[in-house]
Amino acid sequence: MTIKYTNRISGDGYGQQEYTFTTHTGTHLDGPLHFDPKGEDLASLPMDKLFGEGVIVDVSEVGEYGIYTPKHVTEKVEVKKGDILIIHTGFHKYYVGDRDPDEVAYFYKHPGPDWEFRNWCAEMKFKWLGVDAASQDHPMNIADLRKLRPKFVEEFEKKHGKKREEIFPDEMEHLMHWSLFAKPHQIIHVENVGGDIDSVLNRRALIGCFPLKVVDGESSPCRVVAFIED
Repeated sequence: MTIKYTNRISGDGYGQQEYTFTTHTGTHLDGPLHFDPKGEDLASLPMDKLFGEGVIVDVSEVGEYGIYTPKHVTEKVEVKKGDILIIHTGFHKYYVGDRDPDEVAYFYKHPGPDWEFRNWCAEMKFKWLGVDAASQDHPMNIADLRKLRPKFVEEFEKKHGKKREEIFPDEMEHLMHWSLFAKPHQIIHVENVGGDIDSVLNRRALIGCFPLKVVDGESSPCRVVAFIED
């Protein structure tokens, strides 16, 4: 993100700035148009889509390159149909500016789901998903990342004892995006969740996502808030 002053108090009597950023900067909502050309824009998303009951669940035990399943969620907290589901991998600590910044680990080594988890999300009709990592998809299920740094594919295969293609075949590419954003599911994602997420793990809460309400907008930086009753 870049910030530029267009007016200064000293010369103009007031301050005004121009912000330039991509729609996937920091904590952001992947809106329907991100993967569905027939999807709604940000301004069309109703508040009851973005706010409601949900769970924040810690699956960090699966570790680097790990694959989490519905069991990693349901064994720790009650999950209801229509919930909002936020996954804590522990990798938010590697985000730039967090306590242990490591861009390589953050983008290439975080855990992710496979078809079993994807199908469960569709069955549960979640409103939206969140994750404290770069993507809701496993990094080994994103072709651009595999091509950029093939050595991480080797590390993944060594951990799981199988070829990448056996676990994430090419036809599964971006499965959490392509196969969930469009109707009838319309399960969109928030990525790069961080902040105080460690203080609300394995519990239910009222959860809200607050993006910019942009007409024709495909995605937006946002705030994610868990409202906790003490």
